[in-house]
Amino acid sequence: MNPTPEQQTAIETYGDGLDMVLQAGAGCGKSATLRMIAQGDARRRMTYVAYNSSIAADARRSFPSNVVAKTGHGLAFDPRYGERLKRPRQTAHQAAQALDVRAILGVIGATPSIKTDLGHPKAMTSKIIMRCALDTVGRFCHSADPEITARHIPRYDGLTTKNARSGLERLVLPVARAAWADLQRNDSVLRLDHDHYLKSWALSGPTIPTDVVLLDEAQDTNDVLSAVLLAQEHAQRIAVGDSAQQIYGWRGARDALAGFVRELACPELTLSQSFRFGPAIADRANIWLRLIDAPLRLTGWEAAESTVGPLATPDAILCRTNAGAMGIVMEGLAAGRKTALVGGGSAIKQLAWAAEALQGGRPTDHPELMGFASWDDVRQYAAEEDGSLEVLVKLVDEHGPAEIVAAADGLVSEAQAELVVSTAHKAKGREWPRVRIHGDFRAPKPHPETGLVILPREEARLAYVAVTRAREQLDDIALEWVRTVTAVSE
Repeated sequence: MNPTPEQQTAIETYGDGLDMVLQAGAGCGKSATLRMIAQGDARRRMTYVAYNSSIAADARRSFPSNVVAKTGHGLAFDPRYGERLKRPRQTAHQAAQALDVRAILGVIGATPSIKTDLGHPKAMTSKIIMRCALDTVGRFCHSADPEITARHIPRYDGLTTKNARSGLERLVLPVARAAWADLQRNDSVLRLDHDHYLKSWALSGPTIPTDVVLLDEAQDTNDVLSAVLLAQEHAQRIAVGDSAQQIYGWRGARDALAGFVRELACPELTLSQSFRFGPAIADRANIWLRLIDAPLRLTGWEAAESTVGPLATPDAILCRTNAGAMGIVMEGLAAGRKTALVGGGSAIKQLAWAAEALQGGRPTDHPELMGFASWDDVRQYAAEEDGSLEVLVKLVDEHGPAEIVAAADGLVSEAQAELVVSTAHKAKGREWPRVRIHGDFRAPKPHPETGLVILPREEARLAYVAVTRAREQLDDIALEWVRTVTAVSE
């Protein structure tokens, strides 16, 4: 295939020996462009850094032999980690016992507690403290920071006030630091995972033996990996991705494209010709790109016959939340449709079991419900503070956890499915012929004083990802509210 004018410009910029950022819109041939670059310069050693193992495997099959394709974890892996990675999974309860959380904190007797946002005491069992500590270690591992600090403790719904956060710091920080110290030992009592050894590798200041680094999906690269790649001053660095598809900031990912432009002062080129869908869907995508002031606008492929409008029987329904996906799964199964859920039903079942625990007066360490002392507190918080929990509360109250778990167990594989359900996050990198956007993408409420309708930027990016999963037909009626948005916020 002959390169487009934009692809040809990228190839020539590479040939000039410049570090480069390539903003590539949805379906705009970024992988093909990187292959063209690699095929045109077989003399140089290249390292293609893939977003996940399946993309790395595809690259190994399709790129020339001078390219080594690995994930960030693949770059950092050492065979000596093998046995520790094979250990059985550890629950938070098992990890708390192995590390002896109560001894670390000097707790004797009663279980410590902190006040929730609603003013009720929340029992902080060793299991819950350990879950928070492991989450904190995870966020530290995604960062470029050299030490664990309070800023690495995640935000938990129901535990957001100053007093609640102070209580979390008092209980969680000592355990998180002890956990990280343990994970550095070959005889650790905690189970090692891939993010742990990646962080250790990054802190060692590694040099990658390559002439060129090709970073794919750079918009969702963790700071820890970005810092390593920016430090490879001996290599030519090319970062490729789509800043408008940066949707994993909540778990520590950052836009390495912006970081490369800022740190390397390199040229920023674009690929805007989409080969996934036609002009009608491109026009819908461009509404979101304009809203977030993205550096590109998509051009639809004229040969693709794409339409936008209501869909009675979509191939896929994309939801904003796990609770929204849960509701669609139950509707699909009740209607007798063979239904699949991208990523499987585990997340839904864990959420249902967490709700069941709170209903029974027991604490839970589920990250979405951990900050609540009871199910009544979840109901109150959903009604007063957070509309995103309303769907979950409604489903649990109407159907009960047992029925939700049974529905998750009734799912089929995608190969067997008549309907595929996915959250927009899990749909990234996927595409279907006919896609409907679910109504749990909620319109932001007008500001009570100014009347402005302000949408968080990451929510706009998530909507852009969702609408660009469709190849032939898109039903985005649920997003009609975008026309009322006044501005976006960080």
